[in-house]
Formats: sequence, C-alpha cells, structure tokens
Amino acid sequence: MNLMLGARASLDVIRHGAKKAEIEGLFSVGENAALTHILEENGIDISDELIIRREILQNGRSISRINGQMVNLTTLRAVGQYLVDIHGQHDQEELMKPNMHIRMLDEFGDEHFSAVKKHYREIFESYRTLRKRVLTKQKNEQEHKARIEMLEFQIAEIEAAALKSGEDQALNQKRDKLLNHKHIADTLTNAYVMLDDEDFSSLSNIRSAMNDLMSLEEFDQDYKEMSANVSEAYYILEEVTKHLGDVIDDLDFDAASLQQIEARLEVIYSITRKYGGSVNDVLDYYENITKEYNLLTGSDESSDDMEKELKHLEKELILAADELAQERHKLAKDLEAEIKQELADLYMEKADFQVQFTKGKFNRDGNEAVEFYISTNPGEGFKPLVKVASGGEISRLMLAIKSAFSRKEDKTSIVF
Repeated sequence: MNLMLGARASLDVIRHGAKKAEIEGLFSVGENAALTHILEENGIDISDELIIRREILQNGRSISRINGQMVNLTTLRAVGQYLVDIHGQHDQEELMKPNMHIRMLDEFGDEHFSAVKKHYREIFESYRTLRKRVLTKQKNEQEHKARIEMLEFQIAEIEAAALKSGEDQALNQKRDKLLNHKHIADTLTNAYVMLDDEDFSSLSNIRSAMNDLMSLEEFDQDYKEMSANVSEAYYILEEVTKHLGDVIDDLDFDAASLQQIEARLEVIYSITRKYGGSVNDVLDYYENITKEYNLLTGSDESSDDMEKELKHLEKELILAADELAQERHKLAKDLEAEIKQELADLYMEKADFQVQFTKGKFNRDGNEAVEFYISTNPGEGFKPLVKVASGGEISRLMLAIKSAFSRKEDKTSIVF
C-alpha cells in the first residue's frame, strides 16, 4: 500500500526472475475539493473512482499512473494522502503519550480553528520574545551599568592624553636626535669641512675641474657632455653644502626639550600599554568604545516601557488563549461524539470517551493541557486512557480515532 502511494521503493519487492513489480489499487472517491484540485492541476480525469498503478523496474526507476495518466512521485504522494490513512505502531505509541493528545485533538479542527490557533501563536511568540528581552535587561542591568562606568573612565583617560595620530613616532625621532646630539653635530661638521674647508675644499676642486672641461666643450661633443655632468654635480653639492651649514648653525642641544619629550612619551607609553601597541591603535580603540558608549547610553527603550508593553501583550495573550480554549472545547465535544459512535460500531457500546482539560502555563498550544480519558463500563468513572486501557482497547480506540479523522478529511480507506 505504501509503495502504491509513493513510498521509497526497494528492488527487493521485485520477484526473483521478474523484470518488474506491479502494484495497482482501485479507490472510490467522494467529493473532496482539495483532491479534485490536485487532479485537475495534473490533467487527470476525474470520476467516482481512481485507479492507481505503480511499476518498480530493475534499474531502480518507477512509473506511476493515476487513471492512466503518468504522474511523478510528488503528485502520487499528494493524491495518496487524501485516499488512505495507514496506521502504524508509531500512531499507537503516540496515543499512549498524554502530551501528544493536544496535537491529535487540534488535527480534528477545521480552517477556522487553525486560524484561531495561528492568531494565538503569533501573540504568544511576540509575548515570549519581549518577555525574554525584559528578563535579560533586568538581569544584566548591573553589568550594563558597570560597563558604562568602565567606558566612561577609559574615554576620559584617553581624551586627557590628547593623542595625535603618529605622535609617538615623531617624538621618538626627536628624542633620538637629542640623545645623539654630539654624534650628529660632529658628523655633520666633518661632512661640511670635507666639502668646503679653507685648506682643502672638495667644492673648489670640482669647480676647477668644471672650468677646465668647459674650456674643451668646442672640441668634442663627449667633452661637452662630461662638462655638463660635472657642472650638475657641482651645483648639487654646492646646495647641499649651504644646507649643511644652515643645519649646523641651528643645532642646539636643549635639555628642557628632551625632558618634555621624555615626559610626553611616558604618558603615551602608559596609555598604549593599556589600550594598544601604538598611538594609532589607541585612537582606533577610542573610536570603538565611544560608539559602544553612545549606543548603550542612547537607547530610548527603558525597562518601564518594555514592561508596559509586556503587560499589554499579556492581556492580549489571555484573550487569545481564552478564545483558543473555547474553540478547543467545542472541538473536544465533537470528537467525543464521533469517538463514542465509532466505539459502538466496534462493539464497545458501553465505553465512553472524554477529553479533559487542565489549566497550566502559557505555551505555544495555549494554557491548557489535554488528556484523553475513557470509561469502559457503565458506572465507572473516567480514567486516563494511558492507565486503564488494555492493548485491544487501545487498538480499537485508535481505529475509532482514525475513522473519525478520515471521515472529516474525506479519506476513503484506513489501513491497520
């Protein structure tokens, strides 16, 4: 039956020596709008009967037809769900779990009931989400406050340092120059002397060479080019020599300036040890914590506002839960009547079936728990199904439930 309705096929179903396995079924169908819609969409002839045929081939493929029209497995399964309800061990196990009874009852509902339940669930999800936010905000209030205080301290400390991008590198360079003042001064002076000393002047010698070559320019193009190169070198060195002289004149060791630089670097090192490896790293950190601080202190959603909204949602949730409970109680009465009739047809006319409700906490299904109760003999009170029903009674009760559901869903067959 499962294979005929689109279940996964195994080659084991093919008889030894045969080329294929064939499964065929004839179903009488009544008026079912959903089934009719599927048939029309797939171009299948609609009549009071449906012939379903499926062939399983040796190569693993299968061919499915409904009233002679070839269909894919998706369509076959869609049609099958409106034709047959196959009862397995899993269904019976669910019946013995009270927490599954509410789902079974709700499946008996119509579109109106589904809409009421959907409305309740939407409100419940909004309520649960907001309640979680409120609890989280309350729980973390002290941590939130402590974080803001720490950020305030760090921001104030960094701002007090008045850091500038690249400042540490520039100060270290100045500090190195001051600490190496004598070496720098001696080296620069020596270079200046080598270039423009009264007794021995490199510039003077190069100038003489330049003049000599200039006097030969008319005799050879090569001489002219050499003269031009020497002239260029001379004027470059002359400019360098002048600049060297200016630098040497400006050289002045300032102990006070060195102390100021050392003090400033100490402030910078103190900050960078806490917040980053360099001034630029600290400035990046400052930008990030400032954004976080503004975000934490700029929120206009207070706990009071959230709690007011939560109370409003709670009132809506109670109303929606009450509406869902009313619809579910009506549903329970209909199911009780259906099951009682089915039990009578299964030679359990003395048995009675009841759906009982227990108030509880709000959850996705409302604020009531549902459990099926049964009375197997007149005069006996109702007791939980899971405690008093025998194996045979469970099977018949499951058949009664399946029959009631199948009739509501216009299914034509039930397989146990």
